[in-house]
Amino acid sequence: MTAHFTDISVSARYAELPGLIARVAEQAADLGVAADDSLRLQLVIEELFTNTIAHGHQGDSEHRISLALGRNNGILTLRYEDDAPPFDNSKFGQNFRLTVEVGGQGLSLIHGMGKAIRYQRLGERNVTEVEF
Repeated sequence: MTAHFTDISVSARYAELPGLIARVAEQAADLGVAADDSLRLQLVIEELFTNTIAHGHQGDSEHRISLALGRNNGILTLRYEDDAPPFDNSKFGQNFRLTVEVGGQGLSLIHGMGKAIRYQRLGERNVTEVEF
């Protein structure tokens, strides 16, 4: 099967989230993603997006957040990029859980929804890939 990808870029502003989620849902449907998988994808994007704004940029900003959504050989992959300070979303373990403040369940949720999570720092950008 041929890989299909779509790119979406928005400002790091909470007001962008509803439109972003709607675009992702539409693109997921175009890629033939099942409804349950699409909802999991949307939830992961919401967590990554709000964490970038709240923790990375300390609030709304004009910084750009970019998504690429693709499907290759039945594997749905999300590529999420931001230019916030370095933060490895793929790291999650016992020590991390002990340092998270109240309500900090986002990484647990992301790891529970994805089958594989990879992180790399490319220049000034965080790049997180999540396979579903």
